[in-house]
Amino acid sequence: MSVAIAEQFGYAQDDAEDIAQDVMLKLWCLHEKMNDATHLKASVAITTRRVCIDKWRSTHILAEIKESMPVMDEDTQYDRLEFEELERWMDEQIDFLPSTSSIVLRMRQLEQRELSEIAEIIGIKQTSVSTLLSRARNELLKKLKRRNQQ
Repeated sequence: MSVAIAEQFGYAQDDAEDIAQDVMLKLWCLHEKMNDATHLKASVAITTRRVCIDKWRSTHILAEIKESMPVMDEDTQYDRLEFEELERWMDEQIDFLPSTSSIVLRMRQLEQRELSEIAEIIGIKQTSVSTLLSRARNELLKKLKRRNQQ
């Protein structure tokens, strides 16, 4: 069921299977609370849609950030220095974000933690984590675009 839903979202067979595995892991944590098959089917469908949307959003935003970054040929020392400077600049910009946004962004992007895990660690709702993450990414993207226009 999850694979079919993910394929409806336009994901290839391999990606759809990965999404289905993610969904099964998420639902396994809740399996004791589910008491009937109708509830389970609805939960699978809703969770699959949310995972597909999350995956699309993260790849979409990362693609925008990559498009905004200058093309680099790592063969030259100048390009390596420029890339290192860009990394330092990004770290500084992340530090300038509000503290919670900075923490959420680092946990998600650098530590590759799940949204539910971040929410549990920080002690806020998962929707709040998604909102903070989205705002932080958008703010960084705006700053990067401004920097590249100068």
